[in-house]
Parts: sequence; C-alpha cells; structure tokens
Amino acid sequence: MTTLLLIRHGETDANVQRRYIGHTDVPLNETGRQQAVRLRQTLAEHDIATIYHSPYQRTRDTAKHLGINLQADPRLSELHFGAWEAQTYDEIADRAHLFAWYDDPWHLAPPGGETLQQLDSRLTDWLHEMLIVHPKQTIAAVSHGGPLRWLLAKYGHRDTAMFQTLQLPPGGHAILMLTEGDLR
Repeated sequence: MTTLLLIRHGETDANVQRRYIGHTDVPLNETGRQQAVRLRQTLAEHDIATIYHSPYQRTRDTAKHLGINLQADPRLSELHFGAWEAQTYDEIADRAHLFAWYDDPWHLAPPGGETLQQLDSRLTDWLHEMLIVHPKQTIAAVSHGGPLRWLLAKYGHRDTAMFQTLQLPPGGHAILMLTEGDLR
C-alpha cells in the first residue's frame, strides 16, 4: 500500500483575490510561506520517499520546505483555465459559458482551457505510475486545489460528485492510502 500525502501549495495573493490561476505562475505570499514552514513541522513524522510537485513556483516553493528529493511533474498542474486565467469570477464576461462549465466541467472547458475529463486522465496516469514506482512507500504530491480535490473525491470518498463541494485550503493536506487495485 502506498501512502500519498496530498498537499495544497501555500497561499498566494491570487488565492486571496479569488482568481482562476491554473497555469498562471504566481509566488507564495507571506502567509503561504508561513504555511509551508508549518507543513514541514506537521508532516515531520512521515518518512517521505519523494516529493512530487507541479512545475509552478507556488508548489515548488511549498515543496522545498518539506524535503530534498523533489521532482516536478506537469501532470500535477492545476486545471488549465484558458482565457479565464488570472481573472476573478466577476471578471469573466461570458456568463453563459461560465455557468454551463459549472454545470458540466467533465465535458466543457473554459475557452482554450481543459475539461475535468482531461484533468482526470493525467492524474490517473500519474497515480498509476506512482503506485508502481513507490509500493509500500510514502510520497507527497504538492499540487493545487482542483487536482487534489479530484483525487480526494475519486479515490478517497469514491464519489466524484463531491469534487464540487470538497475543500482543501492553501497549505492544507490530506492522506490517501492506495494500492494499484484501487484504481480499477
């Protein structure tokens, strides 16, 4: 059984402003840096073999506080919000598309962005690989709200409908214990 520590990057100013910052590279703010330091203390009891993170500064800077065996993996990136990147909910002009996307993110994407189905595909690929490479080990995934909520809903709660309501705040973490059989 592989133990997977799901860790959301620390807070950014864009989080505070409630912006869609999927593939927009923003740094941690002071609160986020403090959250990363606290995560190191909170997770110190875990013998983490490898810390995987998305290629963005906010996850990399959070991961640096947790250990030295760091590996960037783009499959852990946030959902790509396309034309909506760096905008707030109120700034998105195409309300009809926004509401349709909220109703069916599995099939619909923001303009030039990514569907939930695409996110699921890359995360499932990553998770399958991790369970093969790290059997009976503890690994960490420093990622973003969307990917982590999806993994928790699909593999933790076994209910993907929970994706919309699950919360994992910046600097928060959750633990999954999985085997390859759990992916079937």
